Order: sequence, then C-alpha cells, then structure tokens
Amino acid sequence: MAVDDPDEVDAREGLTVDRVLSAPDEESVPIVSDRALPEILFDHVEEHGDDVALRWKRYGVWQEYTWTEYYERVERFALGLEEYGFGEADVLFTIGYNRPHQLWAWMAAQSLGGMAAPNYEDMLPEDIGKQLRLLEPRVAYAEDQEMVDKLLLVASDVPSLETIVYRDEKGMFRYEDGDAPLPRDGVETPDDIDIVAYADVEERGRQRLESGAVDDEYLRDRVRALDSDATAMLAPTSGTTGMPKRVQLTHFNFLNLANAAIDIDPLPEGSDYFSYLPMAWVGEQMILIAAAFVGGWTANFPEEPETEAEDLREIGPEIIFSSPNRYEEWVADVKAKIENTTPLKRFVYEKAMSIGRRYADYVVGDRADEEPPATLRAAHRLAYWVAYRPVLDKIGLKRAKNVYTGGGPLGEDHFSFYHALGVPLKQIWGQSEVCGFVTMHRDDDVQVDTVGEVFPNVEVGITPEGELLVRGPVVTAGYYGMPENKIFDRMDDVLELADGTAVAPISVETKLKFNPYIREALVVGDGEESLSAVLNVRFDNVAEWADQRDIQYAGYQDLTQKPPVLELMREVVAETNEELDSPIERFVVLFKEFDADDGELTRTGKIRREVVVDRYRKLVDGLFAGDDEIEMSVTITYQDGRESDERGWMTVVDVAEPLQVQQLEASRYIDEAHLASDDPSAAVLAVRHEAVEEWARGRNVEYTDRAEYADRAGLARAPGVLELLRREVNDVDEQFVDPVERFVAVTRRFVKDADSRERLETRLAAGADEVSVEAPSPAGRDPGDAVTFRVVPTDRPVETDDGEEVVVDG
Repeated sequence: MAVDDPDEVDAREGLTVDRVLSAPDEESVPIVSDRALPEILFDHVEEHGDDVALRWKRYGVWQEYTWTEYYERVERFALGLEEYGFGEADVLFTIGYNRPHQLWAWMAAQSLGGMAAPNYEDMLPEDIGKQLRLLEPRVAYAEDQEMVDKLLLVASDVPSLETIVYRDEKGMFRYEDGDAPLPRDGVETPDDIDIVAYADVEERGRQRLESGAVDDEYLRDRVRALDSDATAMLAPTSGTTGMPKRVQLTHFNFLNLANAAIDIDPLPEGSDYFSYLPMAWVGEQMILIAAAFVGGWTANFPEEPETEAEDLREIGPEIIFSSPNRYEEWVADVKAKIENTTPLKRFVYEKAMSIGRRYADYVVGDRADEEPPATLRAAHRLAYWVAYRPVLDKIGLKRAKNVYTGGGPLGEDHFSFYHALGVPLKQIWGQSEVCGFVTMHRDDDVQVDTVGEVFPNVEVGITPEGELLVRGPVVTAGYYGMPENKIFDRMDDVLELADGTAVAPISVETKLKFNPYIREALVVGDGEESLSAVLNVRFDNVAEWADQRDIQYAGYQDLTQKPPVLELMREVVAETNEELDSPIERFVVLFKEFDADDGELTRTGKIRREVVVDRYRKLVDGLFAGDDEIEMSVTITYQDGRESDERGWMTVVDVAEPLQVQQLEASRYIDEAHLASDDPSAAVLAVRHEAVEEWARGRNVEYTDRAEYADRAGLARAPGVLELLRREVNDVDEQFVDPVERFVAVTRRFVKDADSRERLETRLAAGADEVSVEAPSPAGRDPGDAVTFRVVPTDRPVETDDGEEVVVDG
C-alpha cells in the first residue's frame, strides 16, 4: 500500500522520494532481535529431534538426516574446524555443489562466531583468486579435486589461506601426505597449505567430545553468546556490472526476513524444499539457513547436478524457489515434447490448455478481479487430472504449493502458462543487499506486471525516476572489505529509440524466450530507428527439430547458421513481433552460447548487458549498418582458465520476409520474390531486367522484341531465361527443407501492382501450367489486354515449344 509521508524515508542528499510502500495494515510480525541462526537449530532438536531435516541422494538412495543428526554434524565439524585455527570473525570460504556438508560447514562457522562466504562452483580460477584476496580466509571448503585444484592455482597470492577441506575423496590420492602437485604447468603451488578431508575434520571434533576436552554444552554456549547483529553470511552480489561484492548479512537480517515470509505464506512443518539453485545465491541461502529453520521444512539435495531433473521429480516438493531461466526452460521442454508427441496426445493437451488459459485469465489476467464460473472451475479440475497432472509430474511440480520466482523478471506468457496448469506461481523481488527479497505476491493478488506487496516491517521508497530505496531489518550493514561503498543498486536498462519511444528490452526478451527454441536473447536499439536482437538457440530442442527434418549439422555453430534454422528463428521473431509495439526488424543467431565463464552472464544466469554489447560491438553495429553477413572472432574461456579464439560467420536475417525470399532476391537476376500465400511452394519472381538482358545478349538467347512488348514481358518468358532462373531457384532450394516447386517469372510492374501480383499468386497456387493476367495500367497495351506467363516446375529442365530441353551456358 502507498502512504503519503515520504519524509519518513531516509534518503541520500538531494534524493526526492515520491511514495513509500509498506505491508498491508493487517500484516504485523514481531521483530526478532536477540537470536542467532544456529540457536533455532537447538529448538528443532529439543522439540522434534527425530523428524527428518535433510535428505541427500547418495548412490541412488535418499539418505535422511534428522534434526538431531543435523546438529551433531554441525557440532563435530565446528569443533574440528576450531582445531585448524578458525574462530570468531573468521571467514570460511566455500565452493561446491548443493550438499548437506556445505550447509553444515556454514552453520559450524557461524556457531564459532565466524562468517561463511559461498562461491559459485563454476567460477574461474582468476575470479576465485579475486574473492580470496578480498575475503582473506584462513580455511576454505572445496567440493572435490577439481575445485581444490582451482584454489591451489591462485593460493600463492593468498597468504592468509592455511587449510583446504575437501568433501569428495575421489582423485585426492594426488595429495597424499599433504603434498600438492602442480595442477597446471608453470604454476607455483604453496607447499605449506594443509589439505584435509571433511571426514577428518569431523573426526577431530568427535575426538574432542569423547576425550572430554569440551563438553556437550560447549558449542551451545558459544552460540547463545553470539550477537544477532554479527555477520552470518557474506553473500556475493550478482556481478551484473562488475566483480561481485560481498554483502554482510547478519543473523538478525535472515531471521526477520524468514519470519515475515513464512507469516504471509505459511506451510506445515516437514514440507519439502528441493535445493538445486547455486548455494552462493542469496535466495538459496535465505531458504536453507533461515526459512527452513523457522518453518521446520525438510531440505532435499540432489545426487549430482546432472541428476537434478530426475531427483526433483522423485521428491516432488511443496516448495519451489527458482530463477526465471529455470521456469523458462521447463516451459520450453514441455512445449517441445508436445510438438513431438502423438497427434492424439497433442490434441488432448491443446484442448486442456485452452481451458487452462481461460482459467488463468481469472487468476493473473484481465479478469483477475472476477470469480471464474463454476463450469470453468469444474472443467479446469477435470483437465488437471487428464492433462496437467502428468505434465507437472514430469517436471517435478505435481505437489507444488508455494512456488516462487525471483532474481529477474518472468514474462507474462510464462506466468499464464503455469497458472493454466494450476501452479500457484508468485513473483518476489529483492537483491543481495536486502537478504534476498522484500516483496511477494499474495495468493489472492497475483498481478504479473508487479512484484507483489512489501513484507511486514519493511518500507520501500520510490523516487521520481523510479529508483527503489529499501529500509528495514533486512538491509545489510555494508559490503565486506569496502566500507566506503554505499548500497545503491543500478536502475533497470531502458532503451530509447530515435523517435523517443522507450522500450524495456527485458520485456521483449522474455517474450522471445517463451518459445521453446530460444534460450537467451539480447535486444538492442538504443538511439536507433528500430530494434534488433542477438539470439541463442535452445540447442537440444532445435537439434531435435533439425533431426526430424534430416538436416545435417556439425555442432552448435553449424546448426545455428543453417538456413532452415534461421527461417525457424525468423518465424519465432515474427510471431513475437505481433505482440510488440516496437517490433524487431533484424536479428542474428550468435555462433556460440552466452557463457558466464566469458563474462557474458552472471553466475545466476542473468545477461550482463553492457559487457555483452561491448564484447559484440561489431555485431551490434552490423545489425544497424545493413550488413548481410558478419564475421567475428571472440576469446573463449574454459572453466580451468584456459583460453582459445573462436571465429564464426553469422547471417543477418530481416524479419519482414521469409529467408528463402531474401536469398532468392540476393540473386543478381531476381529483383523480387513472392511466395504464394496459399501455397509457399509456388513463387512469383520479378526478373532484374538489366542483369538478365546482359546475360541473354552474351549467350545469344532469343526473346521477343522489346518494341512489341513495351512492358518487357518477352524477356521474362524466354525459355533460356526461365532455365537460368530455375537454376537460381534450385541453388537456394538446396539449403531449405521445403523447396519452391514451381514459379512464374514476370517483370517488375506485375509485382509492383498489388492486384496483379495477387492474381498471379492465386492462379499459380491453383496448379495451372500457365497464367494470364491483365497488364497493369499504364502499360504498352490497352487496359484489358492479357499477358500469358509460363509456370516452370523446378524439378526438370525447361523445354522449348518443340519439346527440346533448353541448354544454357553458365
């Protein structure tokens, strides 16, 4: 709700605040001021210690850990960690996959008064080095040998690092007796770093307990003495505008946000949450160490990143929290599977979805303020059991009750899709600096063009420029190691076309990505007359489409530049343009996928717009310069830090007409090409008279005297010219799945006149051997005189009137 007292919001000097938003009056949640996160773990141990707190799939079997076992693992690791010198205000650097062990390590570090600093598992060694130098940790946790190698590659520049703890022992025989081999030639690796197994750290903690060196209350007393304002996590920012900073988030921040979120969107204790988003993402941290604690949820961890889809389906969690690109991927997968299923299943699905879309209109559409009719509710329920439920089961959403998306906008089409299936998807908004998110849709008020209402105890100020300011118990105290930096995030990118039209590119991009064949899109056009786009295809779906049409290709780059694939993309963009006020006029399909290792995406999958535009400046300039093809070379970076140069040619596609037509018109002998609207296998071609006449004279090709046909129709009817054009058409047809099977050649004036061209297309599509149309007026003939043109099949040579094959030279 908006209030009229903007003076209540503290703002930086010179900043005007128009409005202040706060939670609805009926939502009131007490502020938690005196507890630390690990203390909540004690509550669960005492109240229901035998209930399942965590699951981890191991060797195909789900291993369960109760709340009591959860605490015991944290206690043992914390006591062992202390033996390696870790203590109050120290930083534990962690890098790894979604595992209970990393979570236990976080809680152990916090229990000792320290901080956990998670990192994305696919970070490059160079970026890891930057974060290590910023954080200056004494101890680092690494998932496996690959990540240990990455740490060692940069460890010589990090004098604070003394110990690396690894979880997965596979391949770690290389580090026997603590000796670290060179992970890569020419790199010096310090020999004074202890490399120890996670199990060994736990064993040292167990021995301290069993020997009586510490008693059972030792760690509990440490936790009870913690200040709730102490930093618990150092969460990385997205890095959209540069190197990620470290946001200091306290126990106070996390617990107050979790209390507010669960109060307005509750779920029973024991509800399942599936952890598969990167643990370095602040939203995942908020769920695992705060919301799951406060709500008593069960966190489930996949066996491997490669088994996430299968493991998600097996658990079928009630709680789903994901970034927009994952929801986009699920939609693309479903739509691709439906396109390739049996006609009967496709028919049932489409009928069910028509019901779902009507129902969704009452939930998130134009009729959201109305109740859906009883008959529609009944039909939707029936469609759920017949069609939606099997689809949701395939992607693991069959039991989903609290479903959230955040970290970026999700398109209206995607929202409608999920609500049509009965999935109560809701948008959240926030950032690392506010502990994840501070707004959420309420169940009875999901407006897809908003991010919901503000959380209790939080205020959001809005400046005249649309900048958002946040105040409340969820706001960070600052950036670690950067006390001089203030917490003001960027405003959204908005393009302004040459005529002054403002365009939010991300809204256009999300519409493009609703199609199952587009994975990523970058829309450009600031200061230009129109929009253009750089696309990434969704390789698996496009490859399947190509395989079904026997299109041969040799990898991603080759596939993306195949004319049939470019035409498929053109149709997708043209369809999207129908929904846009400012359409996309030209595009290219990039010869490589956008990649976080190349700095083009953040580690959460968001496009780094300024970086990408700068990196592909030649490509962007070529789109607006009218280039037909663009060649580029870029440097590719691999996860181990190695680099190589990759070069590729890209075809620039105009959206206005089919690519087949564009390539026909690229012939020096064809001025215009038009596919018949009722039969795209038939084409009307207007000859480029000067070029054809020059060709004909050089080969003594006979054609009717121009004086007799002032409209030059005679040249277009000459058998030699028709054979020349047939060969030109066939050269283009070789690149496409659906060829032009027949054509009629005319002069420009017959296609410039819309009525004449329509008559030609209509009669050509009807299958005639020749077509007669009146010459457009004014012409060399009186109005009403007809000119007859021959229809040329493209699968055999042109014949003369005597039945002989026409032979042309060159």
